[in-house]
Amino acid sequence: MAKIRTLGPGTLTIGENTSVKEFMADVTKVTLTPKTDTEDTQTFLDGHDEAGEQTTSWTLEGTIKEDYSTDGLQRWCLANAGKSLPFTFVPSKLGGSQFTGNVQVAPVAIGGDVKKQNDIDFSFVATSIAAADHTPATE
Repeated sequence: MAKIRTLGPGTLTIGENTSVKEFMADVTKVTLTPKTDTEDTQTFLDGHDEAGEQTTSWTLEGTIKEDYSTDGLQRWCLANAGKSLPFTFVPSKLGGSQFTGNVQVAPVAIGGDVKKQNDIDFSFVATSIAAADHTPATE
């Protein structure tokens, strides 16, 4: 398979069953970001060292264009704030990978510069991250 190095066109959905919200038509940037923390190495009296425990946390973050319609993402995020919902992120429909997990939905900013199409950043804590195969679209 050829290497796919360009983000998009792809998909990003959050929710389940009949309440799935599609983000891809409003997202101009999306990143699934890991943060790994490692505890200090411990040295013992007998001279041996043990590496500290390593933990990784994830964030699904990005930028959306504001949409003041009744079914816009800002209203959806406000209505679903605090809920843990499943997500699926396909970075490229031409690629063979998709990433899934759960996100803790949080409200996002509303407003910005007058007479402008404002960019609004979002950041959701993500858990249970997994990679899976995705059947690529054919061009």
